[in-house]
Amino acid sequence: MMPQKETIENLSLFEEIYGSYFQAVRSVLEHASFTPLSLQDMYGLVRSCAFEESASGIVPKLTDGPWSSLLEKTGEKTWESRLKSSSLKPPLTTLQKSWLKALLSDRRFRLFFTEEQLERLSEDLQEIPALYEQSDFHYFDQYADGDPYEANEYRAVFQTVLNALTENKALFAAYEGGKGNSMTLEVLPCRLQYSQKDDKFRLLSVSFRRGRIGSPTILNLGRIKACHLSRTPVPERFDRNRFILSEQQNEPVRIRIENKRNALERCMLHFANYEKQTVYEPDTDTWLCSLFYDPSDETELLIELLSFGPVIRILGPESFLKQVRERVKRQHELFYGAVQDTQDSF
Repeated sequence: MMPQKETIENLSLFEEIYGSYFQAVRSVLEHASFTPLSLQDMYGLVRSCAFEESASGIVPKLTDGPWSSLLEKTGEKTWESRLKSSSLKPPLTTLQKSWLKALLSDRRFRLFFTEEQLERLSEDLQEIPALYEQSDFHYFDQYADGDPYEANEYRAVFQTVLNALTENKALFAAYEGGKGNSMTLEVLPCRLQYSQKDDKFRLLSVSFRRGRIGSPTILNLGRIKACHLSRTPVPERFDRNRFILSEQQNEPVRIRIENKRNALERCMLHFANYEKQTVYEPDTDTWLCSLFYDPSDETELLIELLSFGPVIRILGPESFLKQVRERVKRQHELFYGAVQDTQDSF
């Protein structure tokens, strides 16, 4: 009987591509690309990634078994990787590809890529079904005059701002103020900020004139008519994070998060765009979270916090708590006023 020819379909190097076997072999190959490994080294690496007994099954296959083509013997008891790369990234799963395909239909997601990159992504994911459609979502309590994400002028501005941020360059911008006044500004970009309520991007920056660092400045990207990178070098002492935090409210909003109904995970996702510090309190089985925010976002933050209901408790500061009480009292009066009107009508 002729032996069965091994094909790609029935060739199985590892049990699961994201399982412990794959991670163990990946660790061995990555370490073996830098320095030859002994049997003791390989056993130790496999044990750190997989089960204790896994080493006795994996190492012999790598040194003198069906996986031995991955390693090359360099001495009597040492081996090195045959692969040219020292970084072995696992391929994307079908679920990950499906998620990326869904993101391609998000207008905001497309801003972060060039047309060439988007075309390549579309081609690579052409046969992959999208995990979800944009029509599956309905946004409420959001203004309808969001930024024109699909406009060529807006995309060009966004790409230039991204380059300034990634390359740490100053930026010249032709800006239209709220009253229609046009001005030319030179700024040091610090960070892009997205407002879900306004559906707009803002650029947190610092004014920059003749090589001198000025005060924090917030620019709406939709009002930047044109921009280009400045040739003026950025001062070495410039720390963008320090200027961002200095623009935040001096005293953060402090909240207590209950350990129920996935409250912590929901809060971390919902407030991902805020600077925050979170500490677990084992005595109360709760998390204390401090949220740093821009003063212009105070009302939006207040509404977002109230939407979580009883799973969080707002602790301070007192000025913020005063606004919370006033809003809750107003909602209470409106609700019971409407109920009373309904009863009177009958």
